[in-house]
Amino acid sequence: MKSIRYSMLTRWLALALVVACCRVADACTCPPAHPQTHFCNSDFVIVGRVQKTFRGKDFYDAYKLKIRNTYKATPKAKVALQSGRLLTPSQDSLCGVSLQPRETYVITGRVVHLEAHVHLCGFVSKWREVTPRQRKGFRLLYKQGCTCKVHMNRRRSKSPNACTTGYNECYERHGICLHDREHRCRWTR
Repeated sequence: MKSIRYSMLTRWLALALVVACCRVADACTCPPAHPQTHFCNSDFVIVGRVQKTFRGKDFYDAYKLKIRNTYKATPKAKVALQSGRLLTPSQDSLCGVSLQPRETYVITGRVVHLEAHVHLCGFVSKWREVTPRQRKGFRLLYKQGCTCKVHMNRRRSKSPNACTTGYNECYERHGICLHDREHRCRWTR
């Protein structure tokens, strides 16, 4: 009888450890990406000031923004952004973002079912912390470089349509990858 209890207790403890490990492992992780990549892969890129925060249902919270600039918007994104409402997962493990009221952000996001969504794997930064070169990128130059691919984890690439960098903050904050006169992608000054 004692051995059956210990066996059951051991099984329950093993199950609890497995569940605990899974809970730790389900945290949000995103591969590093250059702001230009975020721009090119998003449905919208906006600069907006957070006006209100709403605790949502169905695992989503919402932010009401006053959109100051729209640097990119697909036709569906234009419709979704008319309300100035952004949805984000309410749990960190689902990659939800936390925005501060009365703060202005540059935000890239996706449109799902005609609703604007933002998450940690996109680009979300306080506008005052964005470098002048990044601002110029968002306004104009990143769009011109969308035919180029930026690889953050390689030292070199033989592709004429790629710029590479190895997690270098200088490239992230000041680099823009554009085609040169020979139609090869290069980092610009």
